[in-house]
Amino acid sequence: MSLSCWSYLLGLVCLSFGGFVLLLPSAASRALNALPRHAVSGYVLSIVAWAWAGYAVNALDIDFINPHKQYLWGAVPVCIALTWWWMGNLLPCRAVGGILTLFPYAMLYTARSHESPWRLVLVVLAYLAIVKGMVYILYPWKMRQQIAWVTARPVLFRSVGAFDALLGILLLILGATALR
Repeated sequence: MSLSCWSYLLGLVCLSFGGFVLLLPSAASRALNALPRHAVSGYVLSIVAWAWAGYAVNALDIDFINPHKQYLWGAVPVCIALTWWWMGNLLPCRAVGGILTLFPYAMLYTARSHESPWRLVLVVLAYLAIVKGMVYILYPWKMRQQIAWVTARPVLFRSVGAFDALLGILLLILGATALR
């Protein structure tokens, strides 16, 4: 996927979230506060995270992994089931952390060969996502605490929504101009 497509994708995600917070702040607050303990969201997000992890490991060309790749697609469902069983508490937070650590790989691989200095906007966002994802995997209650803290302050919550919407617009503009 090209860097402009990554910029469009991230821009749409940021703009959608920011617009949701700005247009329906009470519904966004309820949804975000319910997310860390929502079982179905945890199941769906963990399937996405483990499938993505399986795909990423399959794409790697590492000598000690290559002989075992035939077992990979059997191991992924086992890992999903064990995650549901052992880590049911705050599972959506851990799954979001897994997705945040996985998605930047392909984007960073694409960004390293792009000539525009504006690619660094996406590189910085990628590294921030990786660090945030690692924190959410290791300390899932931090996501719940951050959500509770931000949503308890309506002005701050709307400011975060406005920032995300503006970031989304910036990423869409970058995707259409400098990152083409």
